[in-house]
Amino acid sequence: MIISLVLLCVTSSVYGQRECYWNAQCPYLLYSTKTPYDTIRGDIRDQPTIDNCQAVSIWSLHRHGNRNPGSSVTARIKVVAGLKDEIIQSFENGRGQLCSQCPYLLYSTKTPYDTIRGDIRDQPTIDNCQAVSIWSLHRHGNRNPGSSVTARIKVVAGLKDEIIQSFENGRGQLCSQDIDKFRNWKWNETLEVSQSYLTGTGYEEIYDIAKRLRERYPHLLRGSDNDYYFRVTNEQRTVTSGVAFVHGLAEGTNLNLTIDGPYERDDLIRPYENCDRYQQEVKGGPQVEAELEAYFESTEYKTVQNNVQERLGIQTQLSAEDVYSIYEICRFYRSWKETKLCPWCAAFSDQDLIVLEYRDDVRHYYRNAYGSWVPGSIGGNLVKNLYENFEAAVNGTGKNIVSYFSHDTMMEMFYCALGLFKDDAPIRGAVRNPDRLWKTSLIAPFSVNIIAVLNTCQESDTQTFRVQFFMNELVTELCPLAGCTWEQFQEKFQKFTEANLDFCSMDNKVNELEPIGGKASSFTAVINILVMVEVIAYIIRY
Repeated sequence: MIISLVLLCVTSSVYGQRECYWNAQCPYLLYSTKTPYDTIRGDIRDQPTIDNCQAVSIWSLHRHGNRNPGSSVTARIKVVAGLKDEIIQSFENGRGQLCSQCPYLLYSTKTPYDTIRGDIRDQPTIDNCQAVSIWSLHRHGNRNPGSSVTARIKVVAGLKDEIIQSFENGRGQLCSQDIDKFRNWKWNETLEVSQSYLTGTGYEEIYDIAKRLRERYPHLLRGSDNDYYFRVTNEQRTVTSGVAFVHGLAEGTNLNLTIDGPYERDDLIRPYENCDRYQQEVKGGPQVEAELEAYFESTEYKTVQNNVQERLGIQTQLSAEDVYSIYEICRFYRSWKETKLCPWCAAFSDQDLIVLEYRDDVRHYYRNAYGSWVPGSIGGNLVKNLYENFEAAVNGTGKNIVSYFSHDTMMEMFYCALGLFKDDAPIRGAVRNPDRLWKTSLIAPFSVNIIAVLNTCQESDTQTFRVQFFMNELVTELCPLAGCTWEQFQEKFQKFTEANLDFCSMDNKVNELEPIGGKASSFTAVINILVMVEVIAYIIRY
Protein backbone atom coordinates (compact mmCIF):
# COMPACT_ATOMS: atom_id res chain seq x y z
CA MET A 1 0.00 0.00 0.00
CA ILE A 2 2.78 2.44 0.92
CA ILE A 3 4.62 1.71 -2.34
CA SER A 4 1.45 2.38 -4.29
CA LEU A 5 0.95 5.72 -2.55
CA VAL A 6 4.49 6.74 -3.47
CA LEU A 7 3.90 5.77 -7.09
CA LEU A 8 0.71 7.82 -7.16
CA CYS A 9 2.58 10.87 -5.89
CA VAL A 10 5.39 10.36 -8.40
CA THR A 11 2.94 10.06 -11.27
CA SER A 12 1.19 13.28 -10.26
CA SER A 13 4.55 15.06 -9.99
CA VAL A 14 5.68 14.00 -13.43
CA TYR A 15 2.54 15.39 -15.02
CA GLY A 16 2.76 18.70 -13.19
CA GLN A 17 -0.33 18.21 -11.05
CA ARG A 18 -0.49 19.63 -7.51
CA GLU A 19 -2.31 16.88 -5.61
CA CYS A 20 0.89 16.10 -3.69
CA TYR A 21 1.96 19.66 -2.85
CA TRP A 22 0.54 22.58 -0.91
CA ASN A 23 3.02 24.92 -2.56
CA ALA A 24 4.64 24.34 -5.96
CA GLN A 25 7.72 26.51 -5.40
CA CYS A 26 9.91 23.55 -4.40
CA PRO A 27 13.52 22.85 -5.17
CA TYR A 28 13.55 19.86 -7.48
CA LEU A 29 12.48 16.47 -6.20
CA LEU A 30 14.07 13.13 -7.00
CA TYR A 31 11.86 10.09 -7.68
CA SER A 32 14.42 7.47 -8.78
CA THR A 33 13.48 6.08 -12.22
CA LYS A 34 10.47 8.41 -12.50
CA THR A 35 12.45 11.61 -12.01
CA PRO A 36 11.63 14.16 -14.76
CA TYR A 37 14.61 14.77 -17.04
CA ASP A 38 14.57 18.54 -16.60
CA THR A 39 15.04 17.99 -12.88
CA ILE A 40 18.56 16.59 -13.27
CA ARG A 41 19.85 17.54 -16.73
CA GLY A 42 22.49 20.02 -17.80
CA ASP A 43 22.71 21.70 -21.21
CA ILE A 44 25.11 20.33 -23.84
CA ARG A 45 25.41 23.81 -25.30
CA ASP A 46 27.01 25.08 -22.08
CA GLN A 47 29.69 22.39 -21.89
CA PRO A 48 33.31 23.36 -22.55
CA THR A 49 34.97 22.67 -25.87
CA ILE A 50 38.51 21.29 -26.23
CA ASP A 51 41.06 23.79 -27.49
CA ASN A 52 42.09 23.28 -31.12
CA CYS A 53 39.58 20.44 -31.52
CA GLN A 54 36.42 19.86 -33.56
CA ALA A 55 33.79 17.12 -33.20
CA VAL A 56 33.65 14.69 -36.13
CA SER A 57 31.30 11.97 -34.77
CA ILE A 58 28.68 11.51 -32.07
CA TRP A 59 27.47 8.23 -30.49
CA SER A 60 24.62 8.33 -27.95
CA LEU A 61 22.36 5.99 -25.98
CA HIS A 62 18.97 7.15 -24.69
CA ARG A 63 16.23 5.95 -22.42
CA HIS A 64 12.74 6.74 -23.67
CA GLY A 65 11.08 9.92 -22.45
CA ASN A 66 8.40 10.32 -19.81
CA ARG A 67 5.76 7.59 -19.98
CA ASN A 68 2.49 6.54 -18.39
CA PRO A 69 2.59 3.91 -15.62
CA GLY A 70 2.38 0.27 -16.68
CA SER A 71 -0.66 -1.95 -16.21
CA SER A 72 0.24 -3.40 -12.79
CA VAL A 73 1.22 0.00 -11.37
CA THR A 74 -1.92 1.59 -12.80
CA ALA A 75 -4.04 -1.05 -11.09
CA ARG A 76 -2.34 -0.49 -7.73
CA ILE A 77 -2.47 3.29 -7.76
CA LYS A 78 -6.11 3.20 -8.81
CA VAL A 79 -6.84 1.26 -5.62
CA VAL A 80 -5.05 3.71 -3.31
CA ALA A 81 -6.53 6.66 -5.22
CA GLY A 82 -9.82 5.46 -3.78
CA LEU A 83 -8.59 6.66 -0.38
CA LYS A 84 -9.08 10.28 -1.44
CA ASP A 85 -12.47 10.75 0.25
CA GLU A 86 -11.28 9.05 3.44
CA ILE A 87 -8.26 11.37 3.59
CA ILE A 88 -10.51 14.40 3.21
CA GLN A 89 -12.91 13.08 5.83
CA SER A 90 -10.01 12.38 8.21
CA PHE A 91 -8.90 15.99 7.88
CA GLU A 92 -12.43 17.27 8.47
CA ASN A 93 -12.59 15.14 11.61
CA GLY A 94 -9.59 17.01 13.00
CA ARG A 95 -6.84 14.48 12.32
CA GLY A 96 -3.64 15.47 10.54
CA GLN A 97 -1.73 18.64 11.43
CA LEU A 98 1.12 18.80 8.90
CA CYS A 99 1.17 21.42 6.15
CA SER A 100 4.39 21.10 4.14
CA GLN A 101 5.73 24.16 2.38
CA CYS A 102 8.93 24.47 0.41
CA PRO A 103 11.36 27.40 0.47
CA TYR A 104 9.93 30.47 -1.22
CA LEU A 105 11.12 33.64 -2.92
CA LEU A 106 10.50 37.07 -1.45
CA TYR A 107 10.06 40.18 -3.61
CA SER A 108 9.14 42.78 -0.97
CA THR A 109 5.80 44.46 -1.81
CA LYS A 110 5.40 42.38 -4.98
CA THR A 111 5.58 39.06 -3.12
CA PRO A 112 2.69 36.75 -4.13
CA TYR A 113 0.25 36.17 -1.29
CA ASP A 114 0.44 32.37 -1.56
CA THR A 115 4.18 32.58 -0.87
CA ILE A 116 3.74 33.80 2.71
CA ARG A 117 0.18 33.01 3.78
CA GLY A 118 -1.24 30.52 6.21
CA ASP A 119 -4.76 29.10 6.08
CA ILE A 120 -7.46 30.51 8.35
CA ARG A 121 -9.19 27.12 8.32
CA ASP A 122 -6.21 25.50 10.06
CA GLN A 123 -5.98 28.02 12.90
CA PRO A 124 -7.02 26.93 16.41
CA THR A 125 -10.46 27.61 17.79
CA ILE A 126 -11.10 28.70 21.38
CA ASP A 127 -12.85 26.13 23.56
CA ASN A 128 -16.51 26.93 24.29
CA CYS A 129 -16.42 29.97 22.00
CA GLN A 130 -18.04 30.93 18.72
CA ALA A 131 -17.19 33.83 16.41
CA VAL A 132 -19.85 36.56 16.34
CA SER A 133 -18.10 39.29 14.37
CA ILE A 134 -15.14 39.68 12.00
CA TRP A 135 -13.31 42.90 11.16
CA SER A 136 -10.65 42.81 8.46
CA LEU A 137 -8.35 45.15 6.56
CA HIS A 138 -6.93 44.09 3.20
CA ARG A 139 -4.46 45.29 0.64
CA HIS A 140 -5.71 44.73 -2.90
CA GLY A 141 -4.58 41.62 -4.71
CA ASN A 142 -1.86 41.19 -7.30
CA ARG A 143 -1.77 44.03 -9.82
CA ASN A 144 0.01 45.21 -12.94
CA PRO A 145 2.84 47.74 -12.56
CA GLY A 146 1.91 51.41 -12.44
CA SER A 147 2.55 53.93 -15.21
CA SER A 148 6.04 55.05 -14.14
CA VAL A 149 7.29 51.50 -13.56
CA THR A 150 5.77 50.33 -16.86
CA ALA A 151 7.62 53.08 -18.73
CA ARG A 152 10.95 52.18 -17.10
CA ILE A 153 10.71 48.42 -17.57
CA LYS A 154 9.73 48.85 -21.22
CA VAL A 155 13.03 50.69 -21.76
CA VAL A 156 15.19 47.96 -20.20
CA ALA A 157 13.12 45.28 -21.95
CA GLY A 158 14.64 46.72 -25.12
CA LEU A 159 17.95 45.16 -24.04
CA LYS A 160 16.65 41.69 -24.85
CA ASP A 161 18.28 41.41 -28.29
CA GLU A 162 21.60 42.75 -27.01
CA ILE A 163 21.58 40.16 -24.20
CA ILE A 164 21.01 37.35 -26.72
CA GLN A 165 23.69 38.70 -29.07
CA SER A 166 26.20 39.03 -26.24
CA PHE A 167 25.68 35.38 -25.31
CA GLU A 168 26.11 34.29 -28.92
CA ASN A 169 29.37 36.27 -29.02
CA GLY A 170 30.65 34.40 -25.98
CA ARG A 171 30.13 37.14 -23.40
CA GLY A 172 28.24 37.03 -20.12
CA GLN A 173 27.47 34.26 -17.67
CA LEU A 174 23.96 33.21 -18.66
CA CYS A 175 23.14 29.64 -19.63
CA SER A 176 21.72 28.41 -22.92
CA GLN A 177 18.38 27.68 -21.30
CA ASP A 178 18.19 31.29 -20.09
CA ILE A 179 18.79 32.50 -23.63
CA ASP A 180 16.09 30.15 -24.95
CA LYS A 181 13.66 31.82 -22.57
CA PHE A 182 14.83 35.28 -23.63
CA ARG A 183 14.22 34.37 -27.28
CA ASN A 184 10.65 33.32 -26.43
CA TRP A 185 9.96 36.31 -24.17
CA LYS A 186 7.83 39.16 -25.57
CA TRP A 187 6.81 42.51 -24.16
CA ASN A 188 3.21 42.43 -22.96
CA GLU A 189 1.59 45.43 -24.62
CA THR A 190 -1.53 45.17 -22.46
CA LEU A 191 0.56 46.51 -19.55
CA GLU A 192 0.47 49.91 -21.23
CA VAL A 193 -3.34 50.09 -21.14
CA SER A 194 -3.99 48.35 -17.80
CA GLN A 195 -1.54 50.07 -15.47
CA SER A 196 -2.04 49.23 -11.78
CA TYR A 197 -5.07 47.07 -12.66
CA LEU A 198 -5.88 44.00 -10.60
CA THR A 199 -4.77 40.84 -12.39
CA GLY A 200 -6.56 37.52 -12.61
CA THR A 201 -4.11 36.21 -10.02
CA GLY A 202 -5.06 39.10 -7.73
CA TYR A 203 -8.76 38.32 -8.09
CA GLU A 204 -8.11 34.68 -7.19
CA GLU A 205 -6.02 35.67 -4.15
CA ILE A 206 -8.84 37.75 -2.64
CA TYR A 207 -11.61 35.37 -3.71
CA ASP A 208 -9.77 32.46 -2.07
CA ILE A 209 -9.31 34.38 1.20
CA ALA A 210 -13.05 34.99 1.36
CA LYS A 211 -13.82 31.39 0.42
CA ARG A 212 -11.63 30.12 3.25
CA LEU A 213 -13.32 32.52 5.68
CA ARG A 214 -16.72 31.22 4.55
CA GLU A 215 -15.61 27.64 5.15
CA ARG A 216 -14.13 28.49 8.56
CA TYR A 217 -17.09 30.59 9.79
CA PRO A 218 -20.14 29.37 7.83
CA HIS A 219 -22.56 30.44 10.57
CA LEU A 220 -21.58 34.10 10.02
CA LEU A 221 -22.90 33.89 6.46
CA ARG A 222 -26.45 33.11 7.59
CA GLY A 223 -27.43 36.67 8.41
CA SER A 224 -29.34 39.27 6.43
CA ASP A 225 -27.71 41.57 3.88
CA ASN A 226 -27.55 44.37 6.46
CA ASP A 227 -25.27 42.29 8.69
CA TYR A 228 -22.31 42.93 6.38
CA TYR A 229 -20.30 45.99 5.42
CA PHE A 230 -17.60 46.25 2.76
CA ARG A 231 -15.80 49.39 1.61
CA VAL A 232 -13.23 50.08 -1.10
CA THR A 233 -11.01 52.96 -2.18
CA ASN A 234 -11.38 54.74 -5.50
CA GLU A 235 -9.10 52.49 -7.58
CA GLN A 236 -9.85 49.69 -10.02
CA ARG A 237 -7.60 47.29 -8.10
CA THR A 238 -9.39 47.80 -4.76
CA VAL A 239 -12.89 47.93 -6.23
CA THR A 240 -12.30 44.66 -8.06
CA SER A 241 -10.70 43.16 -4.95
CA GLY A 242 -13.87 44.01 -3.03
CA VAL A 243 -15.95 42.34 -5.73
CA ALA A 244 -13.76 39.22 -5.52
CA PHE A 245 -14.12 39.11 -1.73
CA VAL A 246 -17.91 39.42 -1.84
CA HIS A 247 -17.98 36.78 -4.56
CA GLY A 248 -16.02 34.35 -2.39
CA LEU A 249 -18.09 35.03 0.72
CA ALA A 250 -21.55 34.91 -0.79
CA GLU A 251 -21.06 32.04 -3.23
CA GLY A 252 -23.49 29.25 -2.43
CA THR A 253 -25.51 31.42 -0.01
CA ASN A 254 -28.71 33.42 -0.40
CA LEU A 255 -26.98 36.69 0.41
CA ASN A 256 -27.05 39.69 -1.93
CA LEU A 257 -24.08 41.64 -0.63
CA THR A 258 -23.24 45.19 -1.68
CA ILE A 259 -20.08 47.31 -1.45
CA ASP A 260 -19.91 50.85 -0.08
CA GLY A 261 -17.95 53.37 -2.11
CA PRO A 262 -15.72 54.18 -3.71
CA TYR A 263 -15.58 57.77 -2.53
CA GLU A 264 -13.51 60.48 -4.18
CA ARG A 265 -12.28 61.37 -0.69
CA ASP A 266 -12.13 58.65 1.95
CA ASP A 267 -10.71 59.73 5.29
CA LEU A 268 -11.26 56.28 6.79
CA ILE A 269 -9.33 53.91 4.53
CA ARG A 270 -7.24 56.37 2.48
CA PRO A 271 -6.85 59.36 4.80
CA TYR A 272 -3.23 60.04 3.88
CA GLU A 273 -4.26 61.33 0.45
CA ASN A 274 -5.83 64.41 2.06
CA CYS A 275 -3.53 64.80 5.07
CA ASP A 276 -1.49 67.94 4.37
CA ARG A 277 1.03 67.21 7.10
CA TYR A 278 1.73 63.78 5.65
CA GLN A 279 1.90 64.98 2.06
CA GLN A 280 4.26 67.86 2.86
CA GLU A 281 6.42 66.59 5.72
CA VAL A 282 6.61 62.86 4.97
CA LYS A 283 5.77 61.83 1.41
CA GLY A 284 7.09 65.08 -0.04
CA GLY A 285 9.84 65.50 2.54
CA PRO A 286 13.56 64.99 1.86
CA GLN A 287 14.22 61.92 4.03
CA VAL A 288 12.64 59.30 1.76
CA GLU A 289 14.78 60.27 -1.22
CA ALA A 290 17.90 60.70 0.93
CA GLU A 291 17.63 57.17 2.32
CA LEU A 292 16.92 55.67 -1.10
CA GLU A 293 19.94 57.47 -2.55
CA ALA A 294 22.05 56.03 0.28
CA TYR A 295 20.70 52.57 -0.57
CA PHE A 296 21.61 52.84 -4.26
CA GLU A 297 25.08 54.11 -3.30
CA SER A 298 25.66 51.33 -0.76
CA THR A 299 28.43 48.78 -1.24
CA GLU A 300 25.89 45.96 -1.40
CA TYR A 301 23.89 47.56 -4.19
CA LYS A 302 27.00 48.47 -6.18
CA THR A 303 28.03 44.81 -5.96
CA VAL A 304 24.64 43.75 -7.35
CA GLN A 305 24.96 46.31 -10.14
CA ASN A 306 28.39 44.94 -11.13
CA ASN A 307 27.15 41.35 -10.89
CA VAL A 308 24.26 42.00 -13.27
CA GLN A 309 26.50 43.81 -15.75
CA GLU A 310 28.89 40.85 -15.84
CA ARG A 311 26.16 38.22 -15.91
CA LEU A 312 24.40 39.78 -18.90
CA GLY A 313 27.68 40.59 -20.68
CA ILE A 314 26.23 43.55 -22.58
CA GLN A 315 28.11 46.65 -23.78
CA THR A 316 25.38 49.01 -22.58
CA GLN A 317 26.37 50.31 -19.16
CA LEU A 318 23.57 49.66 -16.70
CA SER A 319 22.72 52.41 -14.23
CA ALA A 320 21.51 51.71 -10.71
CA GLU A 321 17.97 52.45 -11.91
CA ASP A 322 18.35 50.11 -14.91
CA VAL A 323 19.28 47.22 -12.63
CA TYR A 324 16.30 47.89 -10.40
CA SER A 325 14.01 48.07 -13.46
CA ILE A 326 15.23 44.61 -14.51
CA TYR A 327 14.32 43.47 -11.00
CA GLU A 328 10.85 45.00 -11.48
CA ILE A 329 10.30 42.92 -14.62
CA CYS A 330 11.50 39.83 -12.79
CA ARG A 331 9.31 40.22 -9.73
CA PHE A 332 6.12 41.30 -11.52
CA TYR A 333 6.27 38.41 -13.99
CA ARG A 334 7.10 36.03 -11.15
CA SER A 335 4.13 37.26 -9.12
CA TRP A 336 1.57 36.59 -11.82
CA LYS A 337 1.93 32.82 -11.66
CA GLU A 338 3.52 30.61 -9.00
CA THR A 339 5.56 28.53 -11.41
CA LYS A 340 6.20 31.19 -14.05
CA LEU A 341 9.89 31.47 -14.94
CA CYS A 342 10.91 34.92 -16.13
CA PRO A 343 14.22 35.09 -18.05
CA TRP A 344 14.97 38.49 -16.52
CA CYS A 345 15.31 36.79 -13.12
CA ALA A 346 18.37 35.00 -14.50
CA ALA A 347 20.21 38.31 -14.11
CA PHE A 348 20.26 37.85 -10.32
CA SER A 349 21.68 35.45 -7.78
CA ASP A 350 19.75 34.70 -4.58
CA GLN A 351 22.02 37.10 -2.71
CA ASP A 352 21.29 39.81 -5.29
CA LEU A 353 17.56 39.32 -4.72
CA ILE A 354 18.00 39.64 -0.96
CA VAL A 355 19.74 43.00 -1.46
CA LEU A 356 17.13 44.21 -3.98
CA GLU A 357 14.31 43.23 -1.63
CA TYR A 358 15.61 45.79 0.88
CA ARG A 359 14.86 48.82 -1.30
CA ASP A 360 11.11 48.70 -0.66
CA ASP A 361 11.74 48.15 3.05
CA VAL A 362 13.66 51.44 3.16
CA ARG A 363 11.15 53.33 1.03
CA HIS A 364 8.12 52.18 2.98
CA TYR A 365 9.77 52.67 6.37
CA TYR A 366 10.30 56.37 5.70
CA ARG A 367 7.17 57.01 3.65
CA ASN A 368 4.57 54.95 5.51
CA ALA A 369 6.03 53.95 8.85
CA TYR A 370 8.44 54.76 11.65
CA GLY A 371 10.54 57.32 9.79
CA SER A 372 8.02 59.85 11.13
CA TRP A 373 5.35 59.98 13.85
CA VAL A 374 2.71 61.00 11.28
CA PRO A 375 1.90 57.60 9.66
CA GLY A 376 1.14 55.94 13.00
CA SER A 377 -1.15 58.79 13.97
CA ILE A 378 -3.02 58.44 10.68
CA GLY A 379 -3.41 54.70 11.26
CA GLY A 380 -4.96 55.26 14.68
CA ASN A 381 -8.21 56.39 13.10
CA LEU A 382 -8.75 52.95 11.54
CA VAL A 383 -7.83 51.16 14.77
CA LYS A 384 -10.60 53.25 16.32
CA ASN A 385 -13.01 51.84 13.73
CA LEU A 386 -12.02 48.29 14.69
CA TYR A 387 -12.65 48.97 18.37
CA GLU A 388 -16.01 50.66 17.77
CA ASN A 389 -17.24 47.83 15.54
CA PHE A 390 -16.44 45.19 18.15
CA GLU A 391 -17.92 47.35 20.92
CA ALA A 392 -21.17 47.50 18.93
CA ALA A 393 -21.09 43.72 18.46
CA VAL A 394 -20.67 43.17 22.21
CA ASN A 395 -23.69 45.39 22.75
CA GLY A 396 -25.75 43.39 20.25
CA THR A 397 -25.79 45.98 17.45
CA GLY A 398 -22.71 44.96 15.46
CA LYS A 399 -22.30 43.36 12.08
CA ASN A 400 -21.25 39.83 11.21
CA ILE A 401 -18.43 40.92 8.91
CA VAL A 402 -16.83 44.31 8.23
CA SER A 403 -14.04 44.40 5.63
CA TYR A 404 -12.04 47.21 4.05
CA PHE A 405 -9.93 47.16 0.88
CA SER A 406 -7.12 49.66 0.67
CA HIS A 407 -3.38 49.81 -0.07
CA ASP A 408 -0.03 48.88 1.45
CA THR A 409 0.29 52.46 2.70
CA MET A 410 -2.82 52.06 4.86
CA MET A 411 -1.76 48.63 6.08
CA GLU A 412 1.62 49.96 7.22
CA MET A 413 0.09 52.96 8.96
CA PHE A 414 -2.24 50.58 10.79
CA TYR A 415 0.79 48.56 11.96
CA CYS A 416 2.52 51.70 13.18
CA ALA A 417 -0.50 52.78 15.20
CA LEU A 418 -0.19 49.45 17.04
CA GLY A 419 3.61 49.60 17.32
CA LEU A 420 4.10 46.47 15.22
CA PHE A 421 7.35 45.49 13.44
CA LYS A 422 9.28 48.34 15.03
CA ASP A 423 13.02 47.73 15.14
CA ASP A 424 15.11 49.03 18.03
CA ALA A 425 17.28 51.00 15.60
CA PRO A 426 15.87 52.86 12.58
CA ILE A 427 16.12 51.23 9.16
CA ARG A 428 18.88 52.89 7.11
CA GLY A 429 19.42 52.86 3.37
CA ALA A 430 23.19 52.65 3.59
CA VAL A 431 23.35 49.48 5.70
CA ARG A 432 20.96 46.51 5.54
CA ASN A 433 20.00 44.76 8.76
CA PRO A 434 19.29 41.12 7.79
CA ASP A 435 17.45 40.51 11.08
CA ARG A 436 15.08 43.48 10.80
CA LEU A 437 11.45 43.21 11.82
CA TRP A 438 10.37 45.70 9.13
CA LYS A 439 10.31 43.31 6.17
CA THR A 440 7.75 44.22 3.50
CA SER A 441 7.87 40.76 1.92
CA LEU A 442 6.12 39.46 5.03
CA ILE A 443 4.05 42.47 6.11
CA ALA A 444 3.09 44.13 2.80
CA PRO A 445 2.84 41.51 0.03
CA PHE A 446 -0.07 41.50 -2.38
CA SER A 447 -3.38 40.75 -0.57
CA VAL A 448 -1.84 41.20 2.90
CA ASN A 449 -4.55 41.28 5.56
CA ILE A 450 -5.30 41.69 9.23
CA ILE A 451 -8.33 39.71 10.43
CA ALA A 452 -9.76 40.30 13.90
CA VAL A 453 -12.37 37.85 15.23
CA LEU A 454 -14.70 38.59 18.14
CA ASN A 455 -15.87 35.43 19.90
CA THR A 456 -18.65 34.93 22.42
CA CYS A 457 -17.73 32.33 25.05
CA GLN A 458 -19.30 30.43 27.92
CA GLU A 459 -16.99 30.46 30.93
CA SER A 460 -18.40 29.13 34.22
CA ASP A 461 -21.96 29.68 32.97
CA THR A 462 -21.10 33.32 32.21
CA GLN A 463 -21.10 34.87 28.74
CA THR A 464 -17.76 36.49 27.96
CA PHE A 465 -16.02 37.77 24.84
CA ARG A 466 -12.57 37.05 23.45
CA VAL A 467 -10.71 38.56 20.49
CA GLN A 468 -8.32 36.76 18.13
CA PHE A 469 -6.00 38.35 15.56
CA PHE A 470 -4.67 36.76 12.38
CA MET A 471 -2.27 38.22 9.85
CA ASN A 472 -2.14 36.65 6.41
CA GLU A 473 -4.21 33.82 7.95
CA LEU A 474 -1.47 33.06 10.49
CA VAL A 475 -1.86 33.19 14.26
CA THR A 476 -0.34 36.29 15.84
CA GLU A 477 0.49 37.20 19.41
CA LEU A 478 -1.22 40.57 19.42
CA CYS A 479 -3.58 38.58 21.57
CA PRO A 480 -2.74 35.16 23.13
CA LEU A 481 -3.70 31.96 21.34
CA ALA A 482 -6.73 31.72 23.61
CA GLY A 483 -7.67 35.26 22.61
CA CYS A 484 -7.67 38.50 24.55
CA THR A 485 -10.43 38.82 27.09
CA TRP A 486 -12.73 41.74 26.39
CA GLU A 487 -11.14 43.62 29.26
CA GLN A 488 -7.65 43.06 27.83
CA PHE A 489 -8.84 44.18 24.41
CA GLN A 490 -10.31 47.34 25.92
CA GLU A 491 -7.10 48.06 27.79
CA LYS A 492 -5.09 47.90 24.57
CA PHE A 493 -7.48 49.51 22.12
CA GLN A 494 -9.88 51.83 23.95
CA LYS A 495 -7.34 54.68 23.85
CA PHE A 496 -7.87 54.91 20.10
CA THR A 497 -11.42 56.21 20.61
CA GLU A 498 -9.70 59.61 20.93
CA ALA A 499 -7.99 59.28 17.53
CA ASN A 500 -8.71 61.92 14.90
CA LEU A 501 -7.07 63.57 11.91
CA ASP A 502 -6.94 67.12 13.26
CA PHE A 503 -3.14 67.04 13.21
CA CYS A 504 -3.23 66.76 9.41
CA SER A 505 -3.83 70.49 9.15
CA MET A 506 -0.53 72.36 9.17
CA ASP A 507 -2.26 75.05 11.27
CA ASN A 508 -3.00 72.66 14.17
CA LYS A 509 -0.71 71.52 16.96
CA VAL A 510 0.45 67.94 16.98
CA ASN A 511 -1.45 65.43 19.15
CA GLU A 512 0.66 62.31 18.88
CA LEU A 513 -0.76 58.95 19.97
CA GLU A 514 1.74 56.57 21.60
CA PRO A 515 1.76 53.20 19.79
CA ILE A 516 0.44 50.24 21.76
CA GLY A 517 3.25 48.15 23.20
CA GLY A 518 5.91 50.84 23.08
CA LYS A 519 8.87 49.95 20.86
CA ALA A 520 7.37 46.69 19.61
CA SER A 521 4.44 44.56 20.68
CA SER A 522 4.68 40.83 21.31
CA PHE A 523 3.05 40.39 17.90
CA THR A 524 6.44 41.08 16.34
CA ALA A 525 7.90 37.96 17.95
CA VAL A 526 5.98 35.68 15.59
CA ILE A 527 6.97 37.66 12.52
CA ASN A 528 10.58 37.74 13.72
CA ILE A 529 10.46 33.93 13.80
CA LEU A 530 9.19 33.92 10.22
CA VAL A 531 12.06 36.18 9.20
CA MET A 532 14.58 33.87 10.86
CA VAL A 533 13.03 30.83 9.15
CA GLU A 534 13.46 32.57 5.83
CA VAL A 535 17.09 33.45 6.62
CA ILE A 536 17.81 29.85 7.64
CA ALA A 537 16.20 28.63 4.41
CA TYR A 538 18.60 30.75 2.41
CA ILE A 539 21.58 29.50 4.42
CA ILE A 540 20.56 25.90 3.76
CA ARG A 541 20.23 26.63 0.05
CA TYR A 542 23.73 28.06 -0.03
